[in-house]
Amino acid sequence: MFDRFSNRLTVQGWLVAETALRVGTGRATEPVGTDLPVIRDELDRPFIPGSSFKGVLRARAESLIRGVVPGNCRGACLPTGQEAERCISNTLMAKTRKQAARQNWSDQQMTDWVWGQSCLACRTFGSPWLASHVQVKDLAVDTSRWFGQFQVRDGVAIDRDTETVAGVQLYNYEVVPADTRFDCQVVVDNAQAWQLGLFWLTLQPFIQGEMSLGGFRSRGLGRVRLIGPDGSQQPAMRYFSLEGEDPVAQLIDYLGAGEERGSPVESKQLTNWMEAFKELLKAARGQALKEVDDA
Repeated sequence: MFDRFSNRLTVQGWLVAETALRVGTGRATEPVGTDLPVIRDELDRPFIPGSSFKGVLRARAESLIRGVVPGNCRGACLPTGQEAERCISNTLMAKTRKQAARQNWSDQQMTDWVWGQSCLACRTFGSPWLASHVQVKDLAVDTSRWFGQFQVRDGVAIDRDTETVAGVQLYNYEVVPADTRFDCQVVVDNAQAWQLGLFWLTLQPFIQGEMSLGGFRSRGLGRVRLIGPDGSQQPAMRYFSLEGEDPVAQLIDYLGAGEERGSPVESKQLTNWMEAFKELLKAARGQALKEVDDA
């Protein structure tokens, strides 16, 4: 939970567009300009909203979990789906709140119920009832390598039934050119070892250049790769845990360390985190299969 600080993982690097990238704002309202502009900040520079990057991270995590744990509500629910597809629906929460009021539950009892009822994805990336352990800063463009370049491309609407041009529906759209890079900073607070293992696995497709962001991905846009601040193949990762005999001194040292807070993550730590996630995933799969058999 977040009532006390226990640990923090920080990730820093560059998210590099290996192909042209489009993170749009919908149709333009201005009479002059492109039909579909990219999203810009107050200085007219492109950026990637942290929610866009986090959304792809979560989707990847959910797909990994669902590949092992059957069903929707034990491993990874569908938070935007029907009520039956969510681990905690609005109806279930309303019913439980009434029960908690009748039985005079404490805050801790309610917290324990929400945690126990939530799926693995919601426990890590958040839900209407749980705060997310993963926070992503908006990804600002690297101005040392971007000098106001935007590209405008033409498109035409296609009728999916006839597979031909749908009337005279020409449009154009804006993209950020390939090789543009964005400052990527992610913080994971108060995470258990299995959550850190899950998070590390969801980062792998970005590190390997296998993921895409933004729109028009079927046209080859949006392929990105996450690299280190110095251009190395992996992002910089530092971890701090409030453990030991003198947590007060640890905390003061951590707060005064500036950007060098925590220790660089070693391969052994990553292995331990992934092992913890693997064991929890096995347990979740066993429980889900048992529930299917009982039903």
